[in-house]
Amino acid sequence: MFVSRRLAGRISLVSLAVLAACSTPPPPPPPTPPPVVVPTVRPVPPDNAAEGMAIPTKDEEGKYLTANRGVTSNTALWHVRMALNVAALNCDKYGATARNQYNQILAVHGPTLKAANSAVERNYKVAYGNAAIGSRERLNTVVYNFFALPPVIKHFCPVAVTVGAKLLSTPSSQLLLMAPQWLAELEKPFQEFYAAYEDYLRRLAEWQSRFGATVTVIVSPTPLPPPPKPPGEAPPPGWQPSYSSTLEATAPPPGDTAGAAPSSSATVQPLPGATGMSVPSTATVQPLPPSASDALVGPPAPSSPTPDDGAPRLEVQPIPPQGD
Repeated sequence: MFVSRRLAGRISLVSLAVLAACSTPPPPPPPTPPPVVVPTVRPVPPDNAAEGMAIPTKDEEGKYLTANRGVTSNTALWHVRMALNVAALNCDKYGATARNQYNQILAVHGPTLKAANSAVERNYKVAYGNAAIGSRERLNTVVYNFFALPPVIKHFCPVAVTVGAKLLSTPSSQLLLMAPQWLAELEKPFQEFYAAYEDYLRRLAEWQSRFGATVTVIVSPTPLPPPPKPPGEAPPPGWQPSYSSTLEATAPPPGDTAGAAPSSSATVQPLPGATGMSVPSTATVQPLPPSASDALVGPPAPSSPTPDDGAPRLEVQPIPPQGD
């Protein structure tokens, strides 16, 4: 009986082994799916501008500082002329209108533009003296480069054509009045570009903060220093003030003696009966402050050289030094 049990156990083990060999193994678990890839689009500069481009700082009003800020009417008109000159040289790809307008403006408003140029030149001479030419040339270079900024040309050219048409339809006598407004119109595309570029820098910094481990971090560019500021308006040659002094400006007319102030000098007559004192026939008397009445107040009477009791007055002489 013991043998039967051992035999049965062996048969059971063999049966289990055979069954295990005949059964199919379970399929492997499915592979873990890869992580979801989040598409990241790196911000790019507006209008195909260069990366790392420096832009101007802002003033108190939130506008970007340019060489066109705070200019006089003559300087504004001359900057408008320079802007339209840039358009005439760089806007041919959008048509010949800008070039034709510029030539017409020089022919129609030539004398007014020359007068504005002379005024600007005078301003620099008064402000900078011998360094006037160099100072003005540096500012002109800044202005030309400002209006010739490549990313903004396609936005600037239509505005330049619009302003050029306004110049041609405006009388020469009104150019100085309208020049600041036209200059602001010509500068508007550049102000908008600087704002778009500043927004690009903000979005780029945000993108770098999220994906900076896998990208090259670009440091924000240093802002441009403030451009040179044109000088103020100087008086024209031969200019003279209306009055040489405030006293002359407030003096009464020559024939008006009713409200005239008393003269600063008066003649003093010698007093009768005054003996022992030499009184000059004339003396200069300083004007006294006005009294309650309008009557003129004369000089005080000279004091008597003798006391009231009639005794002679002795002068006190210094004591001579004692001899040794």
